[in-house]
Amino acid sequence: MLLTLLGLVVAAAVIVVAVFAWAFYDLTTLPKAPDAAGLARAADTREARDRAVAFADDHTARLKAAAPWAEVLDSSVADRCHAEARSESFGSKPAWSPVVCRRTTVLYAAFDGKIEQRLADLDRAAEGLGWKLRPDGKNLVQQLRHMHSPGGDATAEQTAEALARPNTVSVDHVPGDGRKGVTLTVGVADGKGIPLVMGSWDDRTSLSGPDAKPYLDREHERVVYFDWRRVDAEGLKAKAYAGHRYLMAIGVTQTYATGCPGAECNGVGPAW
Repeated sequence: MLLTLLGLVVAAAVIVVAVFAWAFYDLTTLPKAPDAAGLARAADTREARDRAVAFADDHTARLKAAAPWAEVLDSSVADRCHAEARSESFGSKPAWSPVVCRRTTVLYAAFDGKIEQRLADLDRAAEGLGWKLRPDGKNLVQQLRHMHSPGGDATAEQTAEALARPNTVSVDHVPGDGRKGVTLTVGVADGKGIPLVMGSWDDRTSLSGPDAKPYLDREHERVVYFDWRRVDAEGLKAKAYAGHRYLMAIGVTQTYATGCPGAECNGVGPAW
């Protein structure tokens, strides 16, 4: 009888261990990865990328032409197709995101002069190219005025503090035709900073040099790089502020292809 009970206990323990082992295996085993390279090579993707390149080059050049008072210093490009596997919560099974192909181009220029006049030139240029502000958004001039406004009940000290703030402003624009996945960023930094552009890695000090890349083709990631040119942020700032007061960034970010070829994805894009 005792041997029988002991056998049942051992059998139950084996079953429990097997169940836990299977659950652990199921939670830690990655599902099949999407074919990022296949999507990157697809004719539709190549054509969409060519259109994205032409669009960014055209709008960047036309915005720069509206600012002849600015000296072009450098430019950067981050263009890749990327997917990643991750768990949505602790203990959940990892799932692949769709492959997202995205291109961000940034033109950097430095300038001097009356800041509100310069910002007004940039606001008019962006509007003239068909870009619009996000709902309840402020353009560059409005941001500048808001930044230096202390409010109706401000003390003399608060007023002085508001007026002394750096003239650092940035606006994300969306296409006036309602196109999705496209953003124009126009930013101006004053005070030795660098304007930030969504999708750019120029300001990331965690990367080991301008040629370093944030993603690799490995177990939890799939990536195909088309173009990757970062600027040296410290060198850029040193060059800009050596002879000018302001550093400007004109950035265009575009998602031009997405999909999940050869696999099942969870519908959530990678964390850029």
